[in-house]
Amino acid sequence: METPTTIAKRLMSNIAWIDELYSGSIPSNVEVNTNKNTVLITEYLNEPSQYANMEIKYWLIGVEVQIFYKLDGEDFQNCEIQVARLFNDNRWKIDTSRNRIKDPDTKQWTKVFYFSKNLEMEEGI
Repeated sequence: METPTTIAKRLMSNIAWIDELYSGSIPSNVEVNTNKNTVLITEYLNEPSQYANMEIKYWLIGVEVQIFYKLDGEDFQNCEIQVARLFNDNRWKIDTSRNRIKDPDTKQWTKVFYFSKNLEMEEGI
């Protein structure tokens, strides 16, 4: 079974306005670039969630999606709606959508979402 971050990264890989897409962490050799829209996906849930007949039937996964907008970006709302719809259309629940904040160091606007999804367990795992 793929990790939650791998599933989410594949889901987001075709979004045109994302310039850089990372999962787990941003590599240490990557410099902060305020001229690009960067997205970081990290795992925040990965646990059994429902039982029946003393067996695990579902596995709850969750990801944190952090968006770092380029400095001259301006269409934040439509970008965020696109991300929320993409996850929702693929049967993910929006657990939290945090307010946009401005990073004091880079001056970039950032946005954080938390998404979760219940995966049905396959027989024989």
